[in-house]
Amino acid sequence: MTRNNANSKLILLTIAIIIIWALSGILIYTMTPDWSTRGTFGDMFGAVNALFSGFAFAGLIYTIILQREEIKMNRKEITLNRKELKKATLAQQQSQEALKEQVKQTHLSAKINAMSTVINYYNSQVSNPTNKEETIENAKIKRRKLINNIDDLIEGLQDSSVD
Repeated sequence: MTRNNANSKLILLTIAIIIIWALSGILIYTMTPDWSTRGTFGDMFGAVNALFSGFAFAGLIYTIILQREEIKMNRKEITLNRKELKKATLAQQQSQEALKEQVKQTHLSAKINAMSTVINYYNSQVSNPTNKEETIENAKIKRRKLINNIDDLIEGLQDSSVD
């Protein structure tokens, strides 16, 4: 697979994600009777979070395709030139470490996106005038805990060796 072929697949994947995202907006608009219901429905699912998650997933697939090509080239290089075996092994280990780090970052991003979606839900609970005061207070407490969790995750990133 050539780099150009991988780029065209990434573009097609991105276009497909955007089309699906746009269709979800159209469906929400046509299936719900008024704007307040649409807003509540949209807050529940976080369509923007889905879009960003889709782009992150597309980027991950693109990276995997590129790494697969790189691994194929490394194998050819090892076969043709045994003197370079040590270098190729080191490059492959670094590639594996980078992939492991990327998986960690993707997992962290998904976790933060999920927390953000739940915070949006609690925001809708707090701003809903028909909710009881007890429900609103519980939502505020749970929202604050999630925000603190996100702050802790971000602090952990600043303390780690992630650049």
